[in-house]
Amino acid sequence: MYSARVEHAVTTMIEAHGLQRRKAGRGFEASHAFSVALIAADFGMDEDTIVAALLHDTLEDTDLAPQVIEERFGEPVLRMVEDVSEPPKPARWKTRKLAYLEQLRATPRLGSLAVASADKVHNLTKMAAGIEARGAAFLNAFSAGIEEMLWYQNAVYDLAAARWRHAILEEHRRRLDAFVQAARTR
Repeated sequence: MYSARVEHAVTTMIEAHGLQRRKAGRGFEASHAFSVALIAADFGMDEDTIVAALLHDTLEDTDLAPQVIEERFGEPVLRMVEDVSEPPKPARWKTRKLAYLEQLRATPRLGSLAVASADKVHNLTKMAAGIEARGAAFLNAFSAGIEEMLWYQNAVYDLAAARWRHAILEEHRRRLDAFVQAARTR
């Protein structure tokens, strides 16, 4: 996974996210982005996809300009990051999720599906662990209810699995099943 370009992406991601925390202060955004890139690398993704995984939340959650990504890492990386970025937060939760799903449905870039799956593998793992550790109280940090979260997580997996075959989808499915189990037994 290591290259000067990947290291530059790590630096760019840290510059963009800084010490920004995840929902309810549970961990750092930079740690999440790094985890998503490691998952992508573990499943044999190419360098552009790993770089996009490192930067996947920068357009959505920071003020990093798209031009910076394109100038530093090229148009293919920028397009993947755009594919997995939701519209700005003033939009309603379901509106943002539907736009995300449509972007994944329309993209010709399989790397975008890989980044989406790696992102969900990490998120689902953390959410299942949070539910197991804190019960239903863990879910209070999220703006959507559990049924909406289950709908969305299943929709992302179903869309990716309908478009593409890759070993990362098996892990995505396992993590989704664990999250569903945790959510149903909370």
